[in-house]
Amino acid sequence: MERHVSGTLRPYCDQRGYPYKGRKKQLVSLSEKLESGRYSRWSEVDDLYACTVVVPTAAHEDSVLGFLSDAFEEVEVRRRNSTQKAPDVFRFDSTRYIGRIESNPGLDLPEGVQNIQFEVQIPTAFEYAWAVVTHDLVYKSENFDWREQRLASLLKASVEQSELLIAGFQSNVSIVPKSAHPDSDAKNQIVDIFRGLVISGSISKELTPTSWSRFADNFYSLAKSYSSRRAAPVKAVELANAIAARIEGSDEWSELMSGSLFQVVLGMVGGKIAPAANLNNFVVVDSVELRDFHNLEHIPKVFDFNS
Repeated sequence: MERHVSGTLRPYCDQRGYPYKGRKKQLVSLSEKLESGRYSRWSEVDDLYACTVVVPTAAHEDSVLGFLSDAFEEVEVRRRNSTQKAPDVFRFDSTRYIGRIESNPGLDLPEGVQNIQFEVQIPTAFEYAWAVVTHDLVYKSENFDWREQRLASLLKASVEQSELLIAGFQSNVSIVPKSAHPDSDAKNQIVDIFRGLVISGSISKELTPTSWSRFADNFYSLAKSYSSRRAAPVKAVELANAIAARIEGSDEWSELMSGSLFQVVLGMVGGKIAPAANLNNFVVVDSVELRDFHNLEHIPKVFDFNS
């Protein structure tokens, strides 16, 4: 069971960056579970093998459940918040998938293994952290202490609060009071300037960065490399405006399909687009595009691929 389930789920999780953890129930733990009086036969025990697929947020659950239903025989899905819970109670309630291995002719499995159920828990990253931290402290404690149970519930309440804020991240941004920060303000202007160039068609959409935030960080780091920390916000915006003026006056970049938007910036700086702007202290990843499309022949500090 462990070999087949983990062999199916691990590659799926690795491809998506989901942490995966599996465990076979130990004899002592199984004995204590049977003594709970909740089970009348072996087939009712659903976690002789159990594993955990940790997802970033609850929004990722459906895709995991879809994969599980395709890969195994579904017995039951116990959705988060599907059990009755008072509004002042905070406990583990992540989604759980109960399944069996489907009986297929090509599978080399011991007889009867298809009748054993297994469990897949699908907690979010915050829920998983809470469970890992509190499990041994509370549920394997030598004493039953009301205070420990209370503290674990308080921590779970904090987890739920974090989950709610993340689920409505874009909506909740508006409730955060904004504070002036020259570096952040400059990066925001940089994104606005270059996104506008893409939207207007002055720059080919193929050069749109995967992350505007990362582009702004790299652009700002370049400006900092030739200016003081205090002057960097002003210098960065000046450079962005100078590049925008150059691009808007030509259709040279509207048809460019290769390379990256940041390479356009590097080529401009190498061509002395703005006073004092230079590449002397900035490490550049050299490429054919920089030379062929942006005429950047001399790079003072080149990234070394050989060490």
